[in-house]
Amino acid sequence: MRHWRISRRTLLRGTGASLALPLLEVMTPVSARAAARQRPPVRLGCIYLPNGSPESAWNALVDGDGRMTAMAENMRPFEPFREDLQLVTGLESEVRGSHPAGGATWLIRPAPEGDGINARKGVGGVSMDQIAARAIGGGTLLSSLELIMKPEGSFSSDILRNNISWSTPTTPVPRETEPLAVFRRLTREGGGAEGSARDDRKAILDTVLEDAKSLRAKVSTADRDKLDEYFESVREVEKRLAMTREESQSQRRAMLAGAVAPPGGYPENHEVYMRLMFDMMVLAYWTDSTRVASFMLDHEQSNRYFDFIPDVRGMWHALSHWGDVSGKTEDDDGRTSWTSKEVKRQQYLKVIHYHHEQVAYFLGKLKSIREGEGTLLDNSLILYGSPFEDGNRHASKRVPVMLAGKAGGRLRTGRQLSYDGQPREGIYLSMLDALGVHVEKMGNTDKALSIG
Repeated sequence: MRHWRISRRTLLRGTGASLALPLLEVMTPVSARAAARQRPPVRLGCIYLPNGSPESAWNALVDGDGRMTAMAENMRPFEPFREDLQLVTGLESEVRGSHPAGGATWLIRPAPEGDGINARKGVGGVSMDQIAARAIGGGTLLSSLELIMKPEGSFSSDILRNNISWSTPTTPVPRETEPLAVFRRLTREGGGAEGSARDDRKAILDTVLEDAKSLRAKVSTADRDKLDEYFESVREVEKRLAMTREESQSQRRAMLAGAVAPPGGYPENHEVYMRLMFDMMVLAYWTDSTRVASFMLDHEQSNRYFDFIPDVRGMWHALSHWGDVSGKTEDDDGRTSWTSKEVKRQQYLKVIHYHHEQVAYFLGKLKSIREGEGTLLDNSLILYGSPFEDGNRHASKRVPVMLAGKAGGRLRTGRQLSYDGQPREGIYLSMLDALGVHVEKMGNTDKALSIG
């Protein structure tokens, strides 16, 4: 049994479903030399924050060598991960403040006439995440996974504002908005990559129980502990999904009485919903179901209400234009106004801080999972950023960029890097290099900016 091994692609199988596994000792090669060569794969993540972020919400305290000694107040949620991060300052974009172009070309270097970009003419190229997916996604269940919070309000159907991943200059990659739909794709429920579903279906772990018992009996104590941790995580996700389904069914019954179309499977609590989507990313990475994922925390120019945050009033996009407090511009709802610019600006910062907290939750989940000689976060390269430096000015200079994870040891973290006036896409070239994907240029940019 000592020499018994299984493939990294081994699945637990049951009736109508299968479940990928985390990296186990039993998956390592028999030969010590081969084992030394094998390293966990590096996962790429691109997390998009719409409506800009001013420098005061995106900075750290640094020493003379650029080492971050503490996260500034508005970045406090990332303090536990300071040694896992790089902040990159001074980068520029060419979109000149256009919401549609800012969103659609966040992972692409557009032509200088970026404001004229449209879905029919194209966005200027293939997005960075899809370049990576073509190179490293072929051996996984999903070459890439695209997520977005369910859009609401104005521009919720706009192609450019709702897509950051492009397989061709005119073809966005379809996004998932429902956690359960992502889970079904990851578990192949129904036998296909997408799967079909029933509300009364058995839990995935119950379906593959016999296969799981058989595997558990053959592996080491360390692998049993890892399997137990993984199964517990899957079970917890299933419980939360079941609660979402019950909530949705209850709403459906109530709304049918009023002849209103029922809602989908989306938790009413925005934080629960967003964290469940992050949980799907973690499961996808952990099981090596995909190595490339993107998540739009909202669509660009989002006018979602964040009144559930204490002392915040009004829509996100309106708050980003904190320079006008009248509540009577085309960006406002006609009902909400503010007493001063500073009051409105602080509310804008609170919305950004709220999203920082959710991203920090995601990083915490990645860091809690042991993999190889480190953690899942160590073996990830997560980009978090926004297309504008400040939503009030739509400034395309000093755009916010944060990198999290060590890319399997390829990044030196805990630092703030300054590249004043350099194109943001130079960082993307370096990120691709860290993934082992070598690209000569993106758009007009052929200068990679060091992150190692």
